[in-house]
Amino acid sequence: MYHHVDSAAPPSTSITPKRFATHLDYLEQEEFIVRPLLEVLEALRDGAVLAEKTIVLTFDDGYVSVLDNALPLLRQRGWPFTVFVTTDYADQDYGSFLDWDQIRRLVENGATVGNHTRTHPHLIRRMAGESEREWQQRVRGEIVEAGQRIASEIGAAAIPVLAYPYGEYDTAIKETVADLDLFALGQHSGAAGPQSDLFAVPRFPVASGYDELDDFALRVHARALPTHVAGRERHILDAEESQPALRLEILPGDFRAADLACYATAQGAMDLTWNSADFDEVVVRPRQPLGIGRTKFNCTAPSVSESGVYYWYSYLWMKKNENGSWYEE
Repeated sequence: MYHHVDSAAPPSTSITPKRFATHLDYLEQEEFIVRPLLEVLEALRDGAVLAEKTIVLTFDDGYVSVLDNALPLLRQRGWPFTVFVTTDYADQDYGSFLDWDQIRRLVENGATVGNHTRTHPHLIRRMAGESEREWQQRVRGEIVEAGQRIASEIGAAAIPVLAYPYGEYDTAIKETVADLDLFALGQHSGAAGPQSDLFAVPRFPVASGYDELDDFALRVHARALPTHVAGRERHILDAEESQPALRLEILPGDFRAADLACYATAQGAMDLTWNSADFDEVVVRPRQPLGIGRTKFNCTAPSVSESGVYYWYSYLWMKKNENGSWYEE
């Protein structure tokens, strides 16, 4: 997952065109198969077999730099990619964001276009005085109206896939996505596989500081760790919750479960407590209180048969301010 491909954009959401070209060169040299996003999601849903080196390229927010700097490099190779568009930004011609004519130019050159909502809100947040029903209607409207707007502008190149703004979601939002018969993507790191949640598919975010070729190679060779949450899934923490435990059921696979390691954003290694000598259920706890905002628990286990290859799983938490208000970006 990329945002800007631009040397002058904020480093936290950008990669230089030169580094982006290095990434594409690596994919080509290593004979990766770049597939359209929707084809891969449908294959995962249907249980179809995908080549081990299948990869998908996505861009969130719809910046002009995708047209100016990324497209020429992708077009040279004839590779497909998906741009997730916030429709109000395209409608209002914000300058750094693609307008509809520019989006159509991308479509003519191999892009598909996904839903990034109408206004790019924090979908998980209730407005002051907003009831549960009103919140659900607003979330649904953000998604439905954006999808209709995209389809009206580009027709068949619109795909039934939502990318969550800020990567934020909870179980209620996933239920809305499912009811709308959409796939959805997050921003939590990891590869996708047969056990992946198709209403919160992981992606590896790429930005300056996390775009060195060694890091990129590690990510694109990653496999999906076959696991799921044991018990109730939840993602939003109240102010008083500081060190949440995550219980995971680990399914069999070509990895060394006993060497599983988990890390929390901005903290490092976490404590693991195995509930079975068979290494099939583990409780993961941070060693320090989580900070305000988004925290990801990233768990990896080394492959048994492939040196340097890791199986990967990520889980998202969101923690409010101490007074119960939401954090600012």
